Amino acid sequence: MTVIRATEQTLTAANKPEWCHIPRAGFFQLGKEGGEHDCHYHDYNELYLICRGKAKIMNAGQGHYVKQGDIVCIEAGAEHDILELYGDEGLQLFWLYEPGPPGGRFGHLHRSDEKACRHPVPVKPTPADFPS
Repeated sequence: MTVIRATEQTLTAANKPEWCHIPRAGFFQLGKEGGEHDCHYHDYNELYLICRGKAKIMNAGQGHYVKQGDIVCIEAGAEHDILELYGDEGLQLFWLYEPGPPGGRFGHLHRSDEKACRHPVPVKPTPADFPS
């Protein structure tokens, strides 16, 4: 059995079982005081599995509220970002790339230098229209 401690390292070709077809996966978190993020895209479809917290994310130009238990489906090439956090839990998510194109690039890709700059992700009061 192979166990990847995603809070300590990313799943990659170097540490995954050969039968695993997921090219990359890992864990991401922002603290209860917020943090920083960047607007980016990938050459691979990506999934966010929200483990804890509430937030507003941008996916392909549209804002979406997310909370624990949600799965965010991000298409290859779609810009996405974390815009706001709500409450006092911060945000924890598990992310994974689906198998993608030969020669696909890993990591955060940016359409401009401005989007590559990390920006503050503030903690705000939960909006009245946030789903229960």
